[in-house]
Amino acid sequence: MMPGAVLMSEINVALLHCDVADSGLLKIDRIGSGVGIIIYDKARHIGAGLHFLAPYSRDSKPHNPFMYANTAIPHALVEINRKGGSAPFSVAVAGGAAMLKKQTEEGAGRQILEAAKEALNNSGLQITLEETGGNSIRCMVLDIDAGKIKII
Repeated sequence: MMPGAVLMSEINVALLHCDVADSGLLKIDRIGSGVGIIIYDKARHIGAGLHFLAPYSRDSKPHNPFMYANTAIPHALVEINRKGGSAPFSVAVAGGAAMLKKQTEEGAGRQILEAAKEALNNSGLQITLEETGGNSIRCMVLDIDAGKIKII
């Protein structure tokens, strides 16, 4: 490391969790048939990342709200607002892939993705960056300080 260099903090969002940060990198790795979402408030440099695996919870208060698209997104908005973030937001979405040979584009990944888009729409959020479908595992990275979201 060079003298005077500053290490950037990195938060790796765990599966079925939501993390909120106001500096460094926010990373969601190994997104396959599930869906990863980054919600970013550029004005205040606050971002939330979440990674869920199911489309809908029938229970309005599930044990883990970050497992389901319809409960994860509203809960993530509560978390980002609690840290001082507010609209307008940049929203990035990745995942919804067909990961098994027997899966088609209309399989579980597609159902989770459609539920995520419905939940985003119901929350008044528009997608600004999207890489979904296919059969690739993806990674999302938000550089909070630079205000850039990448999907790899």
